[in-house]
Amino acid sequence: MHAHAANVYRRVDLESAPKPQILDRLFGRFLTDVEAARTAILARDIVAKAAAIDHGTQIVGELRASLDHHAAPELCANLDALYGFVAQRLGFASLALDVTFLDQAVTVMADLRSAFAAAATAP
Repeated sequence: MHAHAANVYRRVDLESAPKPQILDRLFGRFLTDVEAARTAILARDIVAKAAAIDHGTQIVGELRASLDHHAAPELCANLDALYGFVAQRLGFASLALDVTFLDQAVTVMADLRSAFAAAATAP
């Protein structure tokens, strides 16, 4: 019963949040997932690594799917390429058990998070 109520609360909270806040939460959760993947890779915990990378990849997929290519074709093409790079890095990290690829993904996503935050507060 409590789990259902918590899920309903999270859904309503997410649906009512401003778009910049939703983006920030997605980027934040992605970074949390990558940190969990890093910890799992270093500990050679394959199950935890897979779960963290899978969730991070899902977030990247959602970000890619939300792009409106008709509204801003060039910007969306650039973002799509960056998201594709990040997804590729996650895949490489998963296969090679190499945190260097995670570092590359984090750099891109942290920069995008900062850029979106700056754009949201720009006059």
